[in-house]
Amino acid sequence: MILATVTALPLVVLAGVAAMSVIDNQRAQLKNEVAGKVNGLLNDIDSQINAIQVELKVLSQLPSIQSGDIAAFDRQLRAAIRVYGTALVLHDTQGQQIINTNRPFGEPLPRATNTEMHDRVVTTGLPQVSDLIIGATLRRPIISVGVPVIHDGQVVYVLAMGIGPEILSQLFNDQNLLSEAISPAWTIAIIDRKDLILARNRELDQFLGKPVAPLLRRAMMSATENTWIPNITSDGIPVYSTFRRSLVTGWTVAIGIPREFVDAPIRRAWMLTFAGGISFMALSLVLAYWMARGIRRPVYKLAAMTRAMGGCEPLAPFHSGVRELNFVGHGLRDAAITLAQHREHLEEVVERRTQELALANNQLWAEIEARKQAQAILLQSQKMEAIGQLTGGIAHDFNNLLTVASGSLEMLDARISDEKSRHLLGSVQGAVRRGAELTNSLLAFARKQRLDPVLADLNVVIVKMSEMLRRSIGASIRIRHTLAADLWSVLIDIGQIETALLNVAINARDAMPKGGTLMIKTANISDDLPEEVAARECVLVSMRDNGVGMSSEVIERAFEPFFTTKEIGKGTGLGLSMLFGVVHQSGGAVRLHSRVGRGTTVQIYLPRAKRAALPGAEDALPPRAPTNTAARILVVDDDPGVRWVTAQCLRGIGYSVVEADCGRAALRLLKGGDPFDLVIIDQVMPGLSGKVTARLARRTSPGLKVLFMSGYGGMDEDGREAGDDIWLRKPFRTEILVGAVSAVLHHVH
Repeated sequence: MILATVTALPLVVLAGVAAMSVIDNQRAQLKNEVAGKVNGLLNDIDSQINAIQVELKVLSQLPSIQSGDIAAFDRQLRAAIRVYGTALVLHDTQGQQIINTNRPFGEPLPRATNTEMHDRVVTTGLPQVSDLIIGATLRRPIISVGVPVIHDGQVVYVLAMGIGPEILSQLFNDQNLLSEAISPAWTIAIIDRKDLILARNRELDQFLGKPVAPLLRRAMMSATENTWIPNITSDGIPVYSTFRRSLVTGWTVAIGIPREFVDAPIRRAWMLTFAGGISFMALSLVLAYWMARGIRRPVYKLAAMTRAMGGCEPLAPFHSGVRELNFVGHGLRDAAITLAQHREHLEEVVERRTQELALANNQLWAEIEARKQAQAILLQSQKMEAIGQLTGGIAHDFNNLLTVASGSLEMLDARISDEKSRHLLGSVQGAVRRGAELTNSLLAFARKQRLDPVLADLNVVIVKMSEMLRRSIGASIRIRHTLAADLWSVLIDIGQIETALLNVAINARDAMPKGGTLMIKTANISDDLPEEVAARECVLVSMRDNGVGMSSEVIERAFEPFFTTKEIGKGTGLGLSMLFGVVHQSGGAVRLHSRVGRGTTVQIYLPRAKRAALPGAEDALPPRAPTNTAARILVVDDDPGVRWVTAQCLRGIGYSVVEADCGRAALRLLKGGDPFDLVIIDQVMPGLSGKVTARLARRTSPGLKVLFMSGYGGMDEDGREAGDDIWLRKPFRTEILVGAVSAVLHHVH
């Protein structure tokens, strides 16, 4: 029965995992479907607003308004309103209404009650869309779309069209959102830039102009889009929300899916898996019991024959339902005559066979336990790998955002002179730098940062940083060393390893608030190694404290980014994550051993170096004065913000710059027209990557000069180096960009 349990249990677990995998796939399909609905609805809204703006632009260019014939223009607007079906209003640049198609011409008109959209049109000279406002004439909630009336290059009027929110709500029916796949219980809303509800598929009269649910509002403040967040709607329905913000209007479209609709299949799958597993286990145990009884009865008969043989009694014929046992019974009868003479020999044989069976059984259990441990290690490794992929992608995208912010701030720096503004600008620049340091830590965990490995003696590294450790962790913590003689050399990035060891020491300090001892040991080790470095010679660095220790649940999540047990404001949760990433990227492994109240030991395994480090490209280039500013440069980046900032910096110096948003567009520009002196290209782009684009371009232009940019710090998205070409890590300062361009143009690598 134990064997049946051990055999059936993995099958039950596997069935449960398979069921959950199917549910996860269905859930992912639902997420994609809802995201598509959000994008489709957002595109329809943008298209409708764009169409209204085009219509207003046509009206704004009529000869009557251009010549100043307001009466004629009023007649034309009243004729047009029969086509458009909404109110048209002409304001002067101060916001005073001149024409309102809902009021007779010449009648005194009120001043606009909300001039935010009007002022943006006058300031920018571009079409604008308002948030939800109260109409000055209709005195009800409306949305206003305005375009400038330009005469002799100046904005002289603002032509606006008022739109009732109910027009936006009709889009839900126009797309058949409710009739195709979406339950009536789902919530669809359009939200303006002030987080007020513009349109809603249900109970619009009750919620029009009301603030959006707090959970969704916080998510909208932190991101432009999010595909799946828990939320509670304004009418108290628990949902999963998906939203996206329009780049045209600044409005947000959100769809909320009832959590019960999403979570019910998971609960059903768990119930079915549990019930099926119990049934399967019960059936297995019943069958095992039945088989055991079938074997036990003839075994009892054999035992009786054995006792009879011991008393030299005659043996009766033996019959059972088990063929093998029948053979044994017949053999016993045949051996009964000689058994008395060979009894001692038989006892030895039985004892030896018993030992062999016990050994085989112990080996079986050892293999089962080893398999369980291997499965646990594999699951943890897959989990950390998945978190690392997600973290690396987030850091890469965040570096792009920081590049736009950093470049824009540098250009703004030259335009600001008053002290208060410069102080504010300096604060923002400091925040950008701290953001860059944060992404470096995330890239370290994701193993996608650039390392500059050198041949090093860890004993020397530890001794040199001992004084820094004492200053960092304070006088209440004693540092002890037990350093192995003739320690093997390792191939490491010394700066990254020092930072990692410092993070471990700081964690040890926080675990010993009343003081204690931090013991640092080194050793050469070639056996009993973690799976990641098995069958290799390694250098072991062990850091042990006698602090409060960690529970098994905390140890399991200790390497996850932003996981911390410290109080708010006393830790980022990236210290051990960075240690994990740096050590694994260096080819090593990390293990934690801890018990609550008994302290913590961090073991770092680094492979023994067999060769010296190869020199790599410099992380940063020295500032270099721009020369040959007549050079023609092609900037390639799929991120429009990064592309614009880079191009503006180069144009400000005097370079001639052409932009491309992808690798294929860059190849088309390189094949036709005037040649380019330099291509600045992002390494990670959809479609053709930077390296592939450069390789294809160099087939026809072997001497083409290329400067790579990367949010991964000199690596592709798969972690490989960018080769011998010069690369820039995002975000970069203007002087670094200028120095890199000058270096490439003058063949400096």
